[in-house]
Amino acid sequence: MAKGERTRRMILERAAGVFNTQGYFGAAMSDLTRETGLEKGGIYNHFAGKEALALAAFDYSVGLIGERFRAALAGKEGAVERLLAIIGVFRGLADLDDASPLPGGCPVLNTAIEADDAHPALRARARRR
Repeated sequence: MAKGERTRRMILERAAGVFNTQGYFGAAMSDLTRETGLEKGGIYNHFAGKEALALAAFDYSVGLIGERFRAALAGKEGAVERLLAIIGVFRGLADLDDASPLPGGCPVLNTAIEADDAHPALRARARRR
């Protein structure tokens, strides 16, 4: 992976937690620069703006959660076994310790609630998930 790709990935990993805990409107660029250790220009070098970063961070977050579901369901047979695996994933998302892959809980629920009327692009992303 090239240096630019690693930097972009690092920005996504760190911004995802900021957006998921503070929301799009609550997350200031200063929060994102502090979390990533980059200046605004370093972030804007990889993303056209805060909205582009938020959309990419949402996709990244949903991908993390999707990986958890796929891993939990692997090898499970029958409705009860699969349902218990799904419940286990949701429990892990609610953990306040390091068991959750992303701070703040479920990114789809968080984004859907915040972006309902205020941010059409994020709302559309959440609806597709």
